[in-house]
Amino acid sequence: MLNIIIMLNNYFHDLATALLMTSGVVVYYLAKAAEDTNDQAVIKYFTDSYRRLTILGRGAFVWIIVAGVFRLINFQEFEWAQAVGKNMVPVLIMKHVLIFSLVGGGLYFWRKLNQKVIKLRQTYGLESDATSKEADLTKRVAPNQ
Repeated sequence: MLNIIIMLNNYFHDLATALLMTSGVVVYYLAKAAEDTNDQAVIKYFTDSYRRLTILGRGAFVWIIVAGVFRLINFQEFEWAQAVGKNMVPVLIMKHVLIFSLVGGGLYFWRKLNQKVIKLRQTYGLESDATSKEADLTKRVAPNQ
């Protein structure tokens, strides 16, 4: 049973890695497409949706870290030993170089995306959800100021 759990953990860890990269790329190009329209309504819709879209990237990154700890603990027994036994160590090394590159690429795209959203909000004079909620709360607490 433990072997199955470890295998599933490793599988979902790899899946989260791919999800981090692909979601970053897709949402980045959605931001570019929204910006290219020069339509304030489209850009406002995208920037308002951005906060919800980041849940996907952040969730994937958290899972990469959490599942990565368990994967690392069991690495020697479940991945290294099998790779050595089948003379597949170079393939295992290449796989991990690829996975680290995908995580790095995903983080790069999400960081660029965040900068793009900030720029879009400033360019089009849009408030983020957090900013408008903060302003709304301030009006309720101190209406005469």
